Amino acid sequence: MDNSEIRGVIPTSARMQQEILASHRRSEQYGISREERNEHQQKLSPTELKDRKQRNRDLLSVVTAHIEEFYQLLSPEDIMVALVDRDGYILHFAGSEQVKILFAERNCAPGYRWSERDVGTSAISVCLEKQFSIQLNDRDHYCKRAHGFTSSAAPIFGKDGTLQGVLVVSGASKMIHPHTLIMITMAARSIEKQMRLLRRNQEMLLYAGFLDRVIESAETGLLTLDTEMRIWKTNQKGKQILKQHFLEGKPVSVLKGLDINLEELQKNPGKWKEREMCLQVENEDVHCYCSAKPVVSRKKELLGAVMVFEEFSDIRKLADRISGTEPFFTFDLLIGQSPTFLEAVEIARRAAKSDSTVLLLGETGTGKELFAQAIHNGGKRRHQTFVPINCGAIPGELLESELFGYVDGAFTGASRKGKPGKFELANGGTLLLDEIGDMPHDMQVKLLRVLQTGELQRIGASNVTMTDARIIAATHVDLQKMIALKRFRKDLFYRLNIIQIILPPLRERVAEDIETLALHFIKRYGPDCRLSGNALDCLLNYDWPGNIRELENTIQRALHLCNNGTMRQEHLGIQASSSQASRRRGGTLKQMERELIEDTLLRTSGNMARTARNLGISRATLYRKVREFGLETVPQ
Repeated sequence: MDNSEIRGVIPTSARMQQEILASHRRSEQYGISREERNEHQQKLSPTELKDRKQRNRDLLSVVTAHIEEFYQLLSPEDIMVALVDRDGYILHFAGSEQVKILFAERNCAPGYRWSERDVGTSAISVCLEKQFSIQLNDRDHYCKRAHGFTSSAAPIFGKDGTLQGVLVVSGASKMIHPHTLIMITMAARSIEKQMRLLRRNQEMLLYAGFLDRVIESAETGLLTLDTEMRIWKTNQKGKQILKQHFLEGKPVSVLKGLDINLEELQKNPGKWKEREMCLQVENEDVHCYCSAKPVVSRKKELLGAVMVFEEFSDIRKLADRISGTEPFFTFDLLIGQSPTFLEAVEIARRAAKSDSTVLLLGETGTGKELFAQAIHNGGKRRHQTFVPINCGAIPGELLESELFGYVDGAFTGASRKGKPGKFELANGGTLLLDEIGDMPHDMQVKLLRVLQTGELQRIGASNVTMTDARIIAATHVDLQKMIALKRFRKDLFYRLNIIQIILPPLRERVAEDIETLALHFIKRYGPDCRLSGNALDCLLNYDWPGNIRELENTIQRALHLCNNGTMRQEHLGIQASSSQASRRRGGTLKQMERELIEDTLLRTSGNMARTARNLGISRATLYRKVREFGLETVPQ
């Protein structure tokens, strides 16, 4: 029989009788006794019953409240009301002590299972099997122990229509009435509605709790305002930025400098997007970027506003990561063993431990910016921003705005939101003034004032702010000559020249430095390539006017030209300088022997017989030496 069309409702009397008879036949097949209850009937232990009640605690709490109301309509002295879970176990039993004793004698008590396979035909078992309301009286029950009783049961459905349990009422047969089945069914439907409401409330609490955790986990500051301009909520990051932990309930006026109007915000929300603000909270200055949006109901009623703000220093760090200017170089990555180079590294390590101004001097391509990054990353400001600016690459009329920033309307073409300068972006961190020797003379005066006083004023601004940026200056020009030519201020030089570090040109470094650097670049750009002896000799005997940058570019170009995995002299595209021809590598006799064999193999294209003749040794000796030095022959 198809139960889907009557599932959860009250079937006709004829249909109930059909199902009762069908249940009797199944009970007989299961071997259920008609005379007595099964003494081995499935029953939960006290611990198991407690666990089941705990799993069904929400349903139990709702059912218990309904049972109390149900008793007001019936006689509690003559009837019992019970809750059975989806598996048939009785979880709750309500009735007078006399009723409880009477039913317990028939195994109808908490912990007993009442499926058809346990007790045969009963209101509970048929309702569990067919999932619709049903009423049995007297001999409708399969076991004689239930004769003389009437019982009515109704299913309780949960989320997605799954059976959660059965609500049953039972008493003496003389008390049978169709209204009892209607009442128990209505009670089941009422319980379902209450459970839906409970689930919805729990989901809303969970959702609200989840939203709270999301808001608290946000890496940006969040602040909400109500229509009375009071701070309703601030997340943890917002409290950290504003340096206040007890803002909820206070008027927004406690944030001095935050001049916001809700009606204006609703009319023109675009004006409150990414605004730079300087707030004052209980004498604490807070420099931040802020955006605000109105919060409106579905009926377009203004409910308040939500503000998103980030500390200015966090914006700088994000900009560094996106633009690729985040410093990554450390002292461990500086390559070289030349005494002059090691001396520069040692001075730089000491400089990193202080906030004193550093002046890096060296030819183009010697690695001045890499030294600056290493100094920054080796000091206490390493977690702050590193801001480089090339003073020689920016026209003089724009350099001032780049260094010091400007406010809205400072000049024609200026951004309406204004713009912070490099000094502000580097506040708390490090500012690299690269190619300081090419800075226009008039800008040198303004720079000197900032370095002397620490005071900064944007173009067009009336207020002065303090800056705390560690200065590292770098140049390839001879500043002493520039001072003599009146092109560089002597007082600015003295202000910058506190810790002077001179980076040696590559031609003045030992041969091992060139070899190590060359192998480093090969490993980075073409790890499968090897450097031949004649190519290395060419590298060592070149004077490198472009220094390390030229060496790196030369290696990259050669990697594109060598096809067989070996970089040779003709791939380099450079000619040895006569002034460097005498520079050779040092090394042991074995190293020189290895290089001689390797070079000869390359010249003979790996021909072992010709190589042995040219070296004046036997082929057996050559093979042994090749294995000993781990050399690879070049395929012919």
